[in-house]
Amino acid sequence: MLEEFSVEVAVGLSIVAVIVIYLLYRLFFRRSPSQLQIEQVLKPYKQDELNNVILPDGVGGILEIEKLFLLEQGILILRDYPISGHLFGAEQIEQWTQIVDGRSYKFINPLHHLENARQAIRSLIPKMPVFCHVVFTADSNFPKGKPASVSVLTSFEQDMQRLFNSPKLPAESREKMWNVIKQNIRNDAQSLIRE
Repeated sequence: MLEEFSVEVAVGLSIVAVIVIYLLYRLFFRRSPSQLQIEQVLKPYKQDELNNVILPDGVGGILEIEKLFLLEQGILILRDYPISGHLFGAEQIEQWTQIVDGRSYKFINPLHHLENARQAIRSLIPKMPVFCHVVFTADSNFPKGKPASVSVLTSFEQDMQRLFNSPKLPAESREKMWNVIKQNIRNDAQSLIRE
C-alpha cells in the first residue's frame, strides 16, 4: 500500500516537474514574432551566430555587439530596434527623429554603433567582408526614404537580397576567420575593465 502511494507521488511529481520545465522554457526562450521573422529570412544563409559578445574595438577599448552572423558571404552585424512611427534619418546625421501621435522624439543614429562594430571586426580579420544592417521591428516607416543598410520588418527580406547575392567565400577561410572572432570574445566581468 505504501509502495503504491510512493509510486503515485513519484509519477505526480514527475508530471509537475515536466510542466514547470516546459513553462520556464516558454517564458525565457520564447522569441517575438519579429525575431522569428528575422530568423526565417536569415536561416538559409546563416552558418553560425553569436549574441551579445564583447570584443576589442581595435583602438584599446571594448565594444558590445548584439548579433553577429556568419554567412556564406561574410559576417553580418545586425541590430534590431522596436521603434514605431514615422522615422527620419540618414547615414551621416547624428540624431534621427521618430514621430508618433504627432509628437517628435530624437534618438542616436544606430548606424554609428554598427560602423564602430564593423571596424572592430575588421581590426581582427581585415580580409573578411563585414556587412551591417539595422531592422526596425515595430510598426514603422521612413516616409522620406531610408539608408541602404536599414530596413523595416516588412522590407527586411527584400533589402537583404543584395547581400545574399554577394559572392560566397570559401568555407575553410570563412571558418578560420570566424574562429578568430570567437577567440577574441571577452566573457567575464573583468573584460569590462579597460586593460
